[in-house]
Amino acid sequence: MSLYTLILIVLALGMYVSLGLTLYGQYKKLDELESYFSENETVQYYKRFWGRNKLIDRTMRMGVFVQFFTWPGHFVKSGETTREELDSVPLALKRWATWPFYFSVIYFMALTNWVVWRKW
Repeated sequence: MSLYTLILIVLALGMYVSLGLTLYGQYKKLDELESYFSENETVQYYKRFWGRNKLIDRTMRMGVFVQFFTWPGHFVKSGETTREELDSVPLALKRWATWPFYFSVIYFMALTNWVVWRKW
């Protein structure tokens, strides 16, 4: 097995891992996350606007939590959430919201580097 084949296999598996983690978080953890923000206006607005429970709706609603947990200072300062709301969420649940996002970013960067390297 050549290095080229091995890298292609790893990139292909990474795509399925990234997709699997994202879908698991959206379908198994989103409702639990939303329960911690039952009084939050931003979360309730997104829940009403994106409330059909299709894939795009769950993706957009999960995106709010990824933003809250990735840049908490910005959203606390802007008044969209409070520090108490963010601190009430267990660490494991925060990780289920943010780690698929981080893994997808790393995967996308690796894939981009591979494509650029192969073209040169």
